[in-house]
Amino acid sequence: MNNDNRKRATHARRRPEQVKNSVTKSSGSVRKPADGARTQAMVRADTEKRLAKQEKKRARSQELALAEANWQEDIVRVRGGIDGAMLTIILVLVAFGSIAVFSASYPEAVRKTGDGMTYIRSQIGYVLLGLAAMTVVVKVPISFWRRWAPIAAYVLAAVLLIAALFIGTSEGVTKRWIDLGPVNIQPSEVMKLAIILMIAWYFDKYEKRMNNLRQPFKEQYKWNTIYPIAILGGACVLVLVGKHLSGTIIVGMIGLLMLIVGGCKLKWLFATGIPLAAAAIGGFLALNPYALKRITTKLDENADKLDELYQTTQSIYAIGSGGLFGVGLGESRQKFSYLTAAHTDFIFAVWCEEWGFLGALALILCFLLFMWRGYVIALRAPDKFTMLTAFGITTHVGIQAFFNMCVVADMFPNTGITLPFFSYGGSSLVVLLFEMGILLAISKQYYRKKSELRKK
Repeated sequence: MNNDNRKRATHARRRPEQVKNSVTKSSGSVRKPADGARTQAMVRADTEKRLAKQEKKRARSQELALAEANWQEDIVRVRGGIDGAMLTIILVLVAFGSIAVFSASYPEAVRKTGDGMTYIRSQIGYVLLGLAAMTVVVKVPISFWRRWAPIAAYVLAAVLLIAALFIGTSEGVTKRWIDLGPVNIQPSEVMKLAIILMIAWYFDKYEKRMNNLRQPFKEQYKWNTIYPIAILGGACVLVLVGKHLSGTIIVGMIGLLMLIVGGCKLKWLFATGIPLAAAAIGGFLALNPYALKRITTKLDENADKLDELYQTTQSIYAIGSGGLFGVGLGESRQKFSYLTAAHTDFIFAVWCEEWGFLGALALILCFLLFMWRGYVIALRAPDKFTMLTAFGITTHVGIQAFFNMCVVADMFPNTGITLPFFSYGGSSLVVLLFEMGILLAISKQYYRKKSELRKK
């Protein structure tokens, strides 16, 4: 048997599996078409998946647009008077705040000027000025605030904050006030209102661009994250440069909650905003040891309560001395040179001492009622701008009251935060009542269902 016949016989005795493996090993051309087909199938599956996802987003957008159209058909905008419940709550808070200032400031006024009525006279003047501003603002059309007021307020606040660095007056290591003769202006109070108006204006003006799902990712990220964070971050940096950490935190929290409610993408917002905020606050604490010391002192269980924690300790004494019913109006003992800033940052401690636990609960209830009514006004607001403005103003009061009470009760480190409507001060009270005018103006226009109006 020659060689050709021998090879042919050997090949015939091989099993089918051996033949298949031999062909596969000897020829790469058999495998390549299979891999190419598999790759094409994967690309085709990815394309179909992406198209299905885009179609789902498009259907969702159409569904939301249809729901919005149906909602618009079922409601009608009602123009009426201001919200009576909110006005009552505001006036009650202003009235009790004035009483608290008179009681808490009397010893300090006698010590400094010999006249116990010094601070309360100034406070009544601020109240009247603020109520006059509120009355005027209530009558201003909302369209005025929508057009140019946000940008103007933001620029004005920024200019005042920068000016305070050079011509501002200071208490301690910070320059937070600008002395204009009969009144001191605290620019950070102006910025709180400015950031509310600015963010509300941004969402109202650029809502369509923010919700456009057909644009590239870069465009969506820019309109939903970069620009809103730039507006809020610019305000926070300006306040922080003035070494006002508590004011920065309040401005930042107001703005952050407004961005969330306004519709920013939470994943992008937190992924970008949290590292920037942490870096800014960390840098501030590193450059300002006094601020870091307040935090470390609060966390130190062995800190000297009659030295490093003196003010907070006296505040706790005042709260504890009040008991259930309090020692009586004007009868506080801690305000007599024991509790510093008794008529400003720590006025809530004097209130607790004089009115007791029940009085403290009543005051907290007043603030909760204020927030409830403010959010009702926001929910009934006729458009995005007014809704976010009402939400921001209400949130401002709620956050600041919460922080002040927590500081007084030794839950947070000691820092300069005033109690809305209560703490002595001109710019804070006047700006706050100015905000109340805007809130009441928004309450005059609201949505009602047509079916509800037919019943009436």
